[in-house]
Amino acid sequence: MTGANGVPEGFVPLPTSAFVEHLGGLYHAPEAPEHTFGMRVGPEHANVRGRAHGGFLATAVDVATSRGARAAMGDGSGVSTVTMTMDYLAPVDVGEWIQLVTTVDRVGGRTVFATCRVTAGDRLVARGSVVLARIRPRA
Repeated sequence: MTGANGVPEGFVPLPTSAFVEHLGGLYHAPEAPEHTFGMRVGPEHANVRGRAHGGFLATAVDVATSRGARAAMGDGSGVSTVTMTMDYLAPVDVGEWIQLVTTVDRVGGRTVFATCRVTAGDRLVARGSVVLARIRPRA
């Protein structure tokens, strides 16, 4: 079910950077079993064909994997993207809600490996594989 602001029930705004707020904000589903995030695709995210731009989807995956990794580590470590590979599997129309589910595959001393599945409705539309540098808090 969708709330009055067009955001599905169970999702709450996630405080994030000014850049992500400029993109339309990121939402988090705190009760979901995995690190689940979401965004609404707006006209400002569209390519010339009127569908979600690949760069927008890559940005959403980058932010979701970073936030998911930080939450999974839970020790105050930060992360910085080292590499990211994207697979674009299906188009996403303006107005659709994308859901991003991040799985942290491995946390090492210096790197974190994560994957992200992007869905729109019941369709898998993209997936990303991300390697992040782990930035430990100073003692």
